[in-house]
Amino acid sequence: MAKIAAGDHDAASQRGLDLRQTIDEAPKFVHSVEWSSDGSVLAVSSSQGPAIWQSAQQSWQLINARDSSGFPTLNGLSWHPHNPSLAFSGSEGKVLLWRPGMKAPRLVWALPDSAGGVEWSPDGSCLAAGSSDGRVSTWGVDKGVNVAMVRVHEDRVNRLRWSADGLMLVSCSDDRTICVLRGDDLQLVHRLSGHARHVWDITLSPDDKVIASVSSDDTVRIWDVETGGEIHILENSINPCSACFSPDGEFLAVLQQDSLRLWRCRDWTCVAAKTIGENYGIGGLGFHPTEPLLAVKDQQAHRIYLYQVSYNQLRRASAQPGIRHYINAKVILLGDTGVGKSGLGLVLSRQPYRPTDSTHGRNVWMFDSREVEVEGGGKQNREVILWDLAGQPGYRLVHQLHLNEVAVALLVFDSRSETDPFSGVKHWVRALAQSRRLEGAAAVPLRAFLVAARADRTGVAVTKGRIQAVLDDLGLDGFFETSAKEGWHIEELTQAIHDGIAWEALPSVSSSVLFDSIKQFLLEEKQQGRLLSTAEDLYLGYRRAQPDSADDAELRLSFEACIGRVESRGLIRRLHFGDLVLLQPELLDAYASAIVQAAKDEPDGLGFLPEEEALKGRFRLAESERIKNRAQEKLLLISTVEELLRHEVALKETTDRGVDLVFPSQLTRERPDAPNIPGQQVIFTFDGPLLSIYATLAVRLSRSVLFRRRDMWQNAASFTASGGGVCGIHLRELEEGRGQLIVFYDEKPSPVVRAQFETYVLDHLQLRALPGTVTSRPVLTCPVCGFAVPDEVVQRRLSRGATTVRCPVCDEAVLPLTAAESPEPTEAAVTEMNRRADEQRNQSVAATRLKGKIQTGDFDVFLCYNSKDLPEVLSLGERLKEQGILPWLDIWEMRPGLRWQDQLQKQIKSIKSAAVLLGPKGTGQWQGLEVHALIEQLVKRKRPIIPVVLATRKGTPRLPPFLSTVHLVDMRKPEPDPFQQLLWGITGDRPQGPGA
Repeated sequence: MAKIAAGDHDAASQRGLDLRQTIDEAPKFVHSVEWSSDGSVLAVSSSQGPAIWQSAQQSWQLINARDSSGFPTLNGLSWHPHNPSLAFSGSEGKVLLWRPGMKAPRLVWALPDSAGGVEWSPDGSCLAAGSSDGRVSTWGVDKGVNVAMVRVHEDRVNRLRWSADGLMLVSCSDDRTICVLRGDDLQLVHRLSGHARHVWDITLSPDDKVIASVSSDDTVRIWDVETGGEIHILENSINPCSACFSPDGEFLAVLQQDSLRLWRCRDWTCVAAKTIGENYGIGGLGFHPTEPLLAVKDQQAHRIYLYQVSYNQLRRASAQPGIRHYINAKVILLGDTGVGKSGLGLVLSRQPYRPTDSTHGRNVWMFDSREVEVEGGGKQNREVILWDLAGQPGYRLVHQLHLNEVAVALLVFDSRSETDPFSGVKHWVRALAQSRRLEGAAAVPLRAFLVAARADRTGVAVTKGRIQAVLDDLGLDGFFETSAKEGWHIEELTQAIHDGIAWEALPSVSSSVLFDSIKQFLLEEKQQGRLLSTAEDLYLGYRRAQPDSADDAELRLSFEACIGRVESRGLIRRLHFGDLVLLQPELLDAYASAIVQAAKDEPDGLGFLPEEEALKGRFRLAESERIKNRAQEKLLLISTVEELLRHEVALKETTDRGVDLVFPSQLTRERPDAPNIPGQQVIFTFDGPLLSIYATLAVRLSRSVLFRRRDMWQNAASFTASGGGVCGIHLRELEEGRGQLIVFYDEKPSPVVRAQFETYVLDHLQLRALPGTVTSRPVLTCPVCGFAVPDEVVQRRLSRGATTVRCPVCDEAVLPLTAAESPEPTEAAVTEMNRRADEQRNQSVAATRLKGKIQTGDFDVFLCYNSKDLPEVLSLGERLKEQGILPWLDIWEMRPGLRWQDQLQKQIKSIKSAAVLLGPKGTGQWQGLEVHALIEQLVKRKRPIIPVVLATRKGTPRLPPFLSTVHLVDMRKPEPDPFQQLLWGITGDRPQGPGA
């Protein structure tokens, strides 16, 4: 039963929040906190099942027995809009219904994969649910039928929200995006991109005009539903997990790791802040539908707090101290190599002119920062970042990743060329247009200027008439003839850049004075040319620069969060090992492009580079562009290979000569029978970054297990199907940014195998090509001579009522594919292909990341065990390595002849956690000595110590007193998955998959 609070919880009551009640029976690991439609019942879902309370005379009575035997691990819940029915989503793919009085929930729907969020439609006729494979589905409850199902995400769907009129359904995912879908058929309306990490939660304003999204990148972002544009960013959030709008839409509540904040929506000002116990994961926040109450979870104390909200007081409240508002704008320099971009970039960013070689990778400079008065009397800081991208063709695959959110583009051309000076300009105009189409309605207004650099040398060779024709033809906004060396027209171009930025259309950011101070420190470290540093060294450097700052947990959390925010702007990069921060991330582009080019230059045209050669830097790169410190270069190379594998640009493959990095987009070997490839069946036409889409498809098919890579050529690949036969894809470029993907087979694949292959290809294109551009048509091929009958001939014959067409080569009658039986592919097969592709990608990335951890001695967990349990311990250690976790195990790490105490003392200072393994042989002397040393160090550093019961242990283990209050991982239990729980304890990253 809920306890009545005795007095204020803290000073938050003076800011419009007053603790009214505390519910102490909350389960662990709460995912959702939801009020019934009339507010009389409060329910939470968790990995331990649901808990449901009903209001009863100033208290809240638990009305379910908390017997979770009928429930799987729950990920979400939703109340029916008109009656007290609860829908639950579970890790086993189950969607369950429960009413008060029912002994066990009723299964209404089974998804092909683990269910994420679940949500009733506003009229109560339909349920929507998300899956861990990225699918969103709707289910007609009354008729018991699947209404619609689409795969719009590349990873797990965490939350779903209907609009009040039921016309829209919004989803968010671990793939960092939010999708706005039509409610009836789930057609994609907007894909919202901007978050740098998982999107945990979303909420719609009551008028359906605004979406708030919560991400593990330490931001809450506000989006316009109609346009898909980003309105505002709440930046100074520490591990936010949930958000919800007040019923009147005037306030947004945000729950983060240790606090609750209320933001006033009219000006995005924080008007209340409240310290709460530790929170993490997804969800845990809900406004009462009619009363001024806010329910908030406290994960640490396993409580639900009910706060009285004084809306009138919050409307009049002044901003919380220390809040700042600013806007970022991105200006980009584009053009072919050697046209003078880098010199121009130096001068535009107020640096002295100096002769420069061609840029490799990119340069990023602060162009301008100024404070302005805004409407309403407030102040806003406006920052402009200048990006200079290398112009060599080999960098174009990498630079596709940097063309988003551009406010002004400067297209620099070779003013001395009299033949085709604008060829590079045309490419970049098309690339920008393509990127903006991918951004959709969320793309910011763009101004693009044509710029002639180095005009002091020979002037501009092309005529004014020709320049004007280019401006008109490409839709550019002006022309500037400049000289960085002489300073010609630099001020005019600078002013045009300022005037060209549509500040009112860019998302504003609410941050804090502390965040701003940390950000400026990191940028100064970057500008000074510092390359690599540990986050701890940067933190200590900041403390030295700010001696008055308090060295406490809040400052450290803020510093970590701010590193992530600066990283999301592309200015620094956090490596996944050694606690390292790369302050010059543009070097990753240079090394990545050099590796890709080395694969393309492979003598046999097979598009590969031995992994060892890549990791040792044995490829062509100008010595002036190389990192002089070889130890640092080695770390950067590991991170570069990790990035190539993670983005699925490359495929790691073991051969008789070793491990190769294969780049499907870089093969130059021609297929012998090109261009007339036999066995063509379907042609998909689409717009987008062609090589990137093709490369990731080839990599994912190779990893899908159902199809294994057989052979590759330039823009073509074939795969052996596990069900028999050969399937293949061939990319044909129609024009820049528009192409065809041709699917072909030999005679052996069955109709089911073909259907699975084609569905997977279509699924891939719909996720990665420009929305609305994917079309398909069958190819009619003569079964005798293999001639592909032109589609125009087929269509004309069909329009005349014919059922066959004669092959013009051998006169054989050919049955059109449209008239043949075509089996429906099983969703389970395509889901399994995606799961296995993700799994193999993650394993490749983990293996590479592990190399970096070994190189830097970055141990994740110290394994304490009885030596008699060694075989089981070794097996567990290998499983951890497969996940990219580096364990410290004595037989792996202790050098013979040295005292173990000395080696342990040396390593324990940097180890992040410890696992005390309790096996059948009990606690040995060695384990006891380790534990004694561990406790003193890890407790001081507030690091987790995880007791782990091994699978072979019998009975209930006796834990040492210091572990008796610590959450146990029992490898003997199937649910929740004990290995995932162990990973959670080691890394702090909560598992979200099945059985987690």
